[in-house]
Amino acid sequence: MRLRDLVQADHLALKVLTGHDLLDRPVRGVSTTDLIEPGRFVKPGELVLTELTWHTGPDSARAFVAGLGDVAALVSGTALKGVPLDLVEACAEAGLPLLTLPVDVPFSQVTEHVLRALIAELGAPPARRYGSRRRLASTLVDGGSLTKLVTAVADELDLGCWVLSPTGRVIVGSRPLAPEAGVRLAGTFLTSRFLPSMAEGWSVFPIGKGAPHRIATWFLAYEGSPGEHEDLLVELAALVALERSRLEAAHRIERRILDQLLDMLESGDASLPSVVSRLHTLHVETGDGLLAVALTAGPPEVGVAVLDELLRPLAPGVVTASGGQAIALVPLAGNSAEDLAEHLLRGARVLEAGLGEDRLTLGLSSVAKGPAALSGMIEEARQARSLAELGGDRVSLVSGDEVASHRALVAAIPPDLRRSFRARLLGPLEDYDAAQHTDLVETLEAYLEESGNWAAMAERLHVHVNTLRYRIKRVEELTGRSLSSWDERVDFVLALRMR
Repeated sequence: MRLRDLVQADHLALKVLTGHDLLDRPVRGVSTTDLIEPGRFVKPGELVLTELTWHTGPDSARAFVAGLGDVAALVSGTALKGVPLDLVEACAEAGLPLLTLPVDVPFSQVTEHVLRALIAELGAPPARRYGSRRRLASTLVDGGSLTKLVTAVADELDLGCWVLSPTGRVIVGSRPLAPEAGVRLAGTFLTSRFLPSMAEGWSVFPIGKGAPHRIATWFLAYEGSPGEHEDLLVELAALVALERSRLEAAHRIERRILDQLLDMLESGDASLPSVVSRLHTLHVETGDGLLAVALTAGPPEVGVAVLDELLRPLAPGVVTASGGQAIALVPLAGNSAEDLAEHLLRGARVLEAGLGEDRLTLGLSSVAKGPAALSGMIEEARQARSLAELGGDRVSLVSGDEVASHRALVAAIPPDLRRSFRARLLGPLEDYDAAQHTDLVETLEAYLEESGNWAAMAERLHVHVNTLRYRIKRVEELTGRSLSSWDERVDFVLALRMR
C-alpha cells in the first residue's frame, strides 16, 4: 500500500502536514514508539506512530526525526494537544511526511487498516513460511479475540502459552495458570539481563517494540526454549501489541477528560456541576466512596501504565499523568481503602525487582463520598506520595490517614537517622531476644498498645502477669529507660514504628 491510500481513508481522517509530494511512498509495515532514540525499533518503509510523549523541545524533535532513518512517514497523536511547530519543521527539513491523527481515532485503527491492506497485497495462496503468520493476523483483524489468537498458537505448536502483565497477572492464556507461577514468570521477565530469556523450562520475552520500561510492558510466556518457533511467537507478540493498543484506545479519551478536570481543579474554575458532569462522562461513581492515588515510578508515561496495572483487577480507575506523576481517581465499588492499599502494595512488591535505579512511591487520599471533596483528595494523595518518597524503601506507600499522624513525621526523618534512633532504643532488646530466645520486643509492643494493662497483656500474649512484670523490668534494665515516663513511652512507640 501507499501513503496516499491511508490519507484517502475517510475513517482515519489523517491530515498531511509535510511531504504532500511524497504520498506515493510505499508502506511496508507499521510500528509505534515514544522513545527519543527510535532507530533500533523501526524499519525502513514502516509507518511510525507516536504520541509525542518524548517531546521536550526543538532539540528532541530533530533527534527523534534523525533517528527514524528511512521510514515511510511519521503519524503524530495528540498527547500534547497539537503537533509542535519544531517537529513540523524538522520533518520538512528531513523530507519526511508528517501526518496527524484526530484524538478520537486510536492508533490501533490505523494499524489495523495497514495490516489489512498488507495482508490483501500478499495475495493467495500464501507461501508456507508465511501461512501461520497470515492466519494469526486474519484472526485478529476479522474480529477474533486475544484469547483465540493465543489459543491458536498454543494449539499449532502444542505448548502452553500465556500473555501476562509485569505483576504476573494473566491477560489471556491457553489454559489456567496458578497465580504464584505468574509471579515467578514476572520475576524472570523483570530481572533477566537479556530477552528472550528462559528459566525452569519457560521462556519469556516482551510484547511490543520500543517499550519504555519492563515494569510497564506485557510479556509472552510459553513452555520451551526461546529459539523454538521463534518466528511465529514473535509474530504473535506483535499482534498482541496491536490488540493492546486497541484496548487502550478508550483510555486515551478518558485521560483527556481527566486532564481537563485536573486543569479545572488546579485553576479554581471547577464548578460543582462541571465536576459532576465529567465524573459522569468517566463513569466514576462516588456512592461507595472515591479516593485519589498518586504514583511515581520512572517517567510519567511509565507511571501511568504502572498505576493502571496495579489497580487492576480489584479497582480499575481513570489514570493520567499530571505534575510529573500518575494520578488516578478510583471508585471503591464495595472494597475498602485498606483492601486497595494492600492490593497496590502486593503488586508493587512484584515490580520492585524490575525498578532498576528507580523507586516506586504511592500516596492514597482519604475516602470521600461526593465530588465536592475532589480537589482536596487529589492534593492529599500528592502529599501522601511526597511523604512516601522521603522514606528510603524502594517501594513505599503512605495513606491519607497517615498524613495526619506521627507516621508522617517518621517518614520525613532521613533513613540513617531513623536506623540510628531505632537501634539505640531497640538494639539491646533485639540482641537479647536473639541470644536468649526471649520475646522482650513483643512484650514491649503489647505493653504500649495495651496502655500498661497487665490483664489485657496476659490475655493477648498468653503469659502469666508475673512473667510480664519481669520482662518489662528487664526491658528497663537493658535500655536504661523507664516505662513509667510518658516521654520514654513515646520514644519506644516511635522506635517500634521505625522497624
